[in-house]
Amino acid sequence: MQAGTDSIVSVDDLSLVFPTYHGDVRALSGVTLDVRPGEIVGLVGESGSGKSVTAMSVIRLLPPGMARFTGGSLSLLGHDMLAIGERALEDIRGKDASMIFQEPMSALNPTIRIGKQIVQVIRQHEAISEAEAKKRAAALLGEMQVPDAARVMRNYPFELSGGMRQRVLIAMAFSCNPSVLICDEPTTALDVTVQAQVLALIRERARARGTAVLFITHDLAVVRQLCDRVYVMYAGRMVEEGRTADLLAHPLHPYTQALLRSLPELAEPKQPLAAIPGTVPALLTEIKGCAFRWRCAHAVARCTETPPFVSPGEAGHRAACWFAGEIAPPTPARSTSASIATSEATSEALVRLEGVEVGFPLGRSWLGRPKAMVHALNGVDLEIRAGETLGIVGESGCGKSTLAEVVMALQKPSAGRITFDGVDLASLDTAALRTVRRNFQVVFQDPQSSLDPRMPVWRLITEPLYVAGERSSRKLKARAEELMRQVGLRADQIGRYPHEFSGGQRQRIAIARALALHPKLVVLDEPTSALDVSVQAQVLNILMELQASLGLTYLFISHNVAVVRHIADRVAVMYLGQVVELGTAAEVLDNPRHPYTRTLIGAVPKLSADTEIAAPAAVDLPSNVNLPEGCFFRERCAFKAAGCEKPQALAPWRESGHQVRCHRAAELPAWAQA
Repeated sequence: MQAGTDSIVSVDDLSLVFPTYHGDVRALSGVTLDVRPGEIVGLVGESGSGKSVTAMSVIRLLPPGMARFTGGSLSLLGHDMLAIGERALEDIRGKDASMIFQEPMSALNPTIRIGKQIVQVIRQHEAISEAEAKKRAAALLGEMQVPDAARVMRNYPFELSGGMRQRVLIAMAFSCNPSVLICDEPTTALDVTVQAQVLALIRERARARGTAVLFITHDLAVVRQLCDRVYVMYAGRMVEEGRTADLLAHPLHPYTQALLRSLPELAEPKQPLAAIPGTVPALLTEIKGCAFRWRCAHAVARCTETPPFVSPGEAGHRAACWFAGEIAPPTPARSTSASIATSEATSEALVRLEGVEVGFPLGRSWLGRPKAMVHALNGVDLEIRAGETLGIVGESGCGKSTLAEVVMALQKPSAGRITFDGVDLASLDTAALRTVRRNFQVVFQDPQSSLDPRMPVWRLITEPLYVAGERSSRKLKARAEELMRQVGLRADQIGRYPHEFSGGQRQRIAIARALALHPKLVVLDEPTSALDVSVQAQVLNILMELQASLGLTYLFISHNVAVVRHIADRVAVMYLGQVVELGTAAEVLDNPRHPYTRTLIGAVPKLSADTEIAAPAAVDLPSNVNLPEGCFFRERCAFKAAGCEKPQALAPWRESGHQVRCHRAAELPAWAQA
């Protein structure tokens, strides 16, 4: 392959190694790609395939001495990035080329207020006053649909939700109007409406200002609606490239086909997903031939030879495979795996919330009284039935995580009543509450942060048992081995440490720990959002199998509507601390009746859609400090009418259990999703 000569970003036959005590890790092997002015290029592949290393190499962000380029060339805006000095690099980074990272908490300084951090970036590269920089910072936050931007500029990063922090990071990247924008999973932590707004803004800037965008993601639907071209990476190599529509409709390489088959969109709800077996190979030794052959169903003896990059069809659509163009692409045919026996949910409520409200004081006067209140939950009536999966969806800040905290008795409600298995949690003393808490556990979004790196896996998994009073190492190890087998890991791995496992394996360890005390309810807070599609499929399959065999009840919180549609029995849609729609997954997500639910689902990127991502709506999101009167969604609603100024109740729609908080639910036109 040859990189384009008119490209802003040009990577040609680049190879890179990481020296380690065990030898050189061949992170990149002959990588070639180019990005032209105004073009958005996608880069996809599993974790460990080399996507982030490629992106960081473009602006030389890899620590000196920890990486060594062994071949090829790298050009950015005409600069030879392999020969450029550190001082020149500082001038390029932030001004000419910016990068948006996946984890905003790591990228933002926790000790500096948000506004000051954005102002510092602007004034580092432009000679403007602090007042002008503050004005631009506020405008940038407004473009990112940050409600109450003036207040957010005074906040520290830890005072914002994950989605809100990511919006801040994206605003910071746009602050100096860069010519090159590198996006490393920038929308992973965002809800679908904000994601659509951000992606539309990226596309608009790329076209209007000629910004070249290299976009790394594991969301193939986002690639379909955003990117002009796409590269697929595996084990440090490019295995396929082409125009986005051609590549996703007619993938040539078996690996690209396997990624598409892993998507929940191509499987029946509650049925097993076609996960890719095995993992990305270790790169300590040079791989001869096709690196995917150990996981490929079509591998033959010839695959031990390095395949050429061939183009059997559309011009520019090429793949490194001996059988490119000969293997049938994936179809919406469902997984051929054995069906998972689903656990029947009962009509009996395991958890019931009645009129639950939660408020947090926002600053205090000299008398100690709250100056204002953040209204996180506002009259939530909800039940979680035994044996079911209840999905919770909604924008960042709508109260999803607060709802999970009150369900687990980690946060006391300001008003209302919560019962677990018929017991009023407010009536329990500390000892009784401690006993009840054994019945509910949580799996967090990022297993790397929730697992202590100093503890071996068997201690991590059995830590709840240890806290509960079990001290026998023999019994703890035996239980750890049992749990490891339940989540699909080998029992002989219990002596290893978290860093010795992949991201998907660490999430399985987190699930095993949650099962240690035989809980009745497991809260899953974005458990797959940080995982690539193949690992996501494995984790979802494990969760469904465990629920069927153990009779577990799940409270599943996610921004990913496709994942919720696949795993959930019922879905609750939240907006500004209220449940605005509730029903079965099919009722709510396939036939939404609340205008907000329609907005939410309409913003979901679609793998099959030919339309581009819609431009962001020019609205100010309501503040949960000063709540709107009447219907909370009224000012953003295209169907508002007389009566919307009055408070709305969650009422049944027709005869089913489908409930909607909208007095016009029956009057809305039929839902026709694109």
